[in-house]
Amino acid sequence: MPTRLLLIGLLLLGGARGAALTQSRGPDALRAALDRYNQAFVAKDTATIHGLLADDVILYEHSVRNVGAEDVWTNHLGPEIMELEGLRLDFSDLRVWASDSAAIVTRQYAIRATLNGRPIDAKGNETMGWVYRNGGWKIAHIHYSHACPRPAAGT
Repeated sequence: MPTRLLLIGLLLLGGARGAALTQSRGPDALRAALDRYNQAFVAKDTATIHGLLADDVILYEHSVRNVGAEDVWTNHLGPEIMELEGLRLDFSDLRVWASDSAAIVTRQYAIRATLNGRPIDAKGNETMGWVYRNGGWKIAHIHYSHACPRPAAGT
């Protein structure tokens, strides 16, 4: 469970499932969706987070693999979000590569929270694959991994 928690915050987007307002395909709209995801995660806004998942989303976190929005939500993100107390998320080294229909977002995260009375203080990497579908950006892939040391300068 603690390993899965590293991943959760990341992230790492907005609007309930169903009819949605059409949003721009550009990188600004993608960043806005990412911001909605981040804010919803901390606020435990489950409708927004669930609404940002593509139906065919795949989530990898260390030794866990979830396939499809219902599996990702029911067996991973949903329970973790609700169990975390005092959640604080920080992101760094944000990188975005986007076209009109797909994007890759990478970033490093730090998560601090309490789970069942036990403090969590962890850092790691998150990669998200986004797709533009049905008038909005959706998360098609999430991958969380342990923090990696940076190589020494000049290597």
